[in-house]
Amino acid sequence: MNCLRCNGLAVIDDSFAVRTGSSSDFHGWRCVNCGMIVDDVIRDNRRVMSQARRAAYRERRRYGHEAA
Repeated sequence: MNCLRCNGLAVIDDSFAVRTGSSSDFHGWRCVNCGMIVDDVIRDNRRVMSQARRAAYRERRRYGHEAA
């Protein structure tokens, strides 16, 4: 997979909890080049924010700039 930020190599990353040293629930992608991390929570939040931005844009186009 390619990194969304720098288009570098992204690899599967299973991190460990720092305090306990045990496996955590984190399973995601980490860019080898820039260090960007993407997991299920980050991906879901980006999708929700993207949908909200599109809805706001449609409202502005529909009613003009006064509907902000």
